Amino acid sequence: MSKAKNYFYQLDALRGIACIMVLFYHLVPGSSTWLALGPLGVRLFFVMTGFLLVGNHLQQVDRGHAPTKILSGFYKKRAIRIFPVYFLAFGILFVLGIEPARHVWVWICTFSVNFYMGLTEQWPGALSHYWFLATSEQMVFVLSLLVLWIPRRLFVPIFAICFVGAWLHRWIATATGVAPMMVWYSPLSSMDSIAAGALIGVFYREQKEAITRLACLGSVTLAAWCSLLAAVAIRLWGFDTAWIHAAESLEAFFFGWLILRAAIGFTGFWGRVLQFPALVYTGVISYGLYVFHPLLHTFVETTFEKVHFPSNPENVPLIATTFFLTFLAGTLSWFFLEKPLISLKSKVVPDKN
Repeated sequence: MSKAKNYFYQLDALRGIACIMVLFYHLVPGSSTWLALGPLGVRLFFVMTGFLLVGNHLQQVDRGHAPTKILSGFYKKRAIRIFPVYFLAFGILFVLGIEPARHVWVWICTFSVNFYMGLTEQWPGALSHYWFLATSEQMVFVLSLLVLWIPRRLFVPIFAICFVGAWLHRWIATATGVAPMMVWYSPLSSMDSIAAGALIGVFYREQKEAITRLACLGSVTLAAWCSLLAAVAIRLWGFDTAWIHAAESLEAFFFGWLILRAAIGFTGFWGRVLQFPALVYTGVISYGLYVFHPLLHTFVETTFEKVHFPSNPENVPLIATTFFLTFLAGTLSWFFLEKPLISLKSKVVPDKN
């Protein structure tokens, strides 16, 4: 397998790992006793978004394309990729009258449900996970403006400020009594993750040889793993202290290193793990898995109740059925909706070398 293929396969595998962590967090009670799988999976997604977005935009800039055309083309492609599955899942809930779909439709359609959650301190049922999609779009928009319109010499200081600023925002907002859900679901609170991805994306594109040597150093590898262990320790024993606000930044640092190493290409045991076909495939269909899993969990619970099967969250058949249907839905979504539409992206916005 060539290095270029390693790059995409290994990042897809990381995407698969992130998705599996989120699924276990939501569907398997007690699975996050020692590790906050859901928050870790979300953090990995955010960092990867920053890394890939910067690489995409800078490639277009280096080809001489105007920023406005880059942004326009990017969002045309992104709409083709994001909208169909996003609105299909929401539409099913809306048509079936499963609340609060009809109550929060404006927030969903404007990709702002995270603000609804922060302002009302309420979970919108089977649409609660849409906060991640909304927050992602808000941060992607801001990062796109920064990458396309500020001078490159300012990238590192500005992204570093975003990284530190996110931690300060969480700490100050909590200390001043801002509602916890407003703090945690604000895009400002996750900017350290996307900024970490953006930083490694810049270095990977601009100083690839130097950053490759640095990332492969034993001391850097040790520092990355220590940051993850510190974050885990904080979540286990310091959740109610001010240290909790550092946990996400430490996780973002670790995932920045991990994504960089996967972009370079792991070899040996970890290389084989990140090229394991089932893991890579999970990453490929991860968007459908993420969007549909709460809807299917609700459906399975309701069905079990109607046929008088045990429907408590710990019920193994319920969990297994939900996982099976989620992967079935993800597969069908990929082959019959996402993949055909992705093939249209190059026709809607042709790539020009």
